[in-house]
Amino acid sequence: MARRYRRRNEGPLDGLIGLVVLGAGVWIWQSWQEHGQTVMYAAIAIIIVVLIIVGTLAIWRYRRDQRKLRALDIAAIDTMDPLEFEVYVGKLLKHRGFTNVQLTEKYDYGVDIIAEKDGIRWGVQVKRYNNMVKAAAVRQVVTALVRYKCDRAMVVTNNIFSRPAKELAADNKCVLIDRDTLSEWIVQFQEHATRDSRNV
Repeated sequence: MARRYRRRNEGPLDGLIGLVVLGAGVWIWQSWQEHGQTVMYAAIAIIIVVLIIVGTLAIWRYRRDQRKLRALDIAAIDTMDPLEFEVYVGKLLKHRGFTNVQLTEKYDYGVDIIAEKDGIRWGVQVKRYNNMVKAAAVRQVVTALVRYKCDRAMVVTNNIFSRPAKELAADNKCVLIDRDTLSEWIVQFQEHATRDSRNV
């Protein structure tokens, strides 16, 4: 799906960490130049404490986001914006054993996610639709395989596929993940997350 927004939604903590590191370097240098080693050591200690606080907040944010993702159900998927859905599908693919999962550029040509599994490079088209997904979605991802140097195609949707879409997919060995299969993926992802939390 073509996009007109940034791929990465960086939070305020990302910029804050960079500013803290930069400011720390400047402060330590000035402290050493003006007041000698004693003040410099105090400045380093303060900076370490600040970095620990910022790092703790970043970890908390990451864990919070993971909990939110794992708590999603198929109904919540229907209200996601397209980019959120792509990111979530990427996490589901990782859970299912895919590696090197990455979203494509701002303007894609039919492949939203690239992933690898068992030596096969997959081009994945992601469609969060309110209506049936038609053959055009399959055609887009199949024709984009060469551009992204992919071997196989997949289309993932929160809806169902039309008959022509299924026929075109079968002709091109394109895997279709419809609403029912996606629901199974989500349940398995949540069950795995629940087991992990119990083992902590």
